[in-house]
Amino acid sequence: MTHLKQSLQEPRTLADGSVMDDITIDASTSGLLLVKMKNKRYALSWAYFSNAEYFAAAPGDEGATDERIEMEFLHRLVTLHGRNLEKVMDDITQLRVACVPESAERYLTSKYVRDMDGPIVTRIDVKSR
Repeated sequence: MTHLKQSLQEPRTLADGSVMDDITIDASTSGLLLVKMKNKRYALSWAYFSNAEYFAAAPGDEGATDERIEMEFLHRLVTLHGRNLEKVMDDITQLRVACVPESAERYLTSKYVRDMDGPIVTRIDVKSR
């Protein structure tokens, strides 16, 4: 089995061994954990969140990965890039998103990922404000 196939079939895990293969929703969360590829992580408090805006993919661009959500925190601007991101906007407005993992964009060509209808984040940008 190739490394790519194996990595698609075996979800990533956190340091404590828990599975991290989807955006985690938790009604009792007080913060947002952003997990970038290569294990860079950002922990942001929902107390410093001010707003979010969703930007759709270009019309007629089925399967496009250029949707994005921009979220403003007190000292950070977070941009999530990916597909099916509109599905997570309600959870963001209710401050229920606990963890957002970044998935490698090259994996989106596999049938396994194309058949998924949940939100997939392919890139996370975090900028200081």
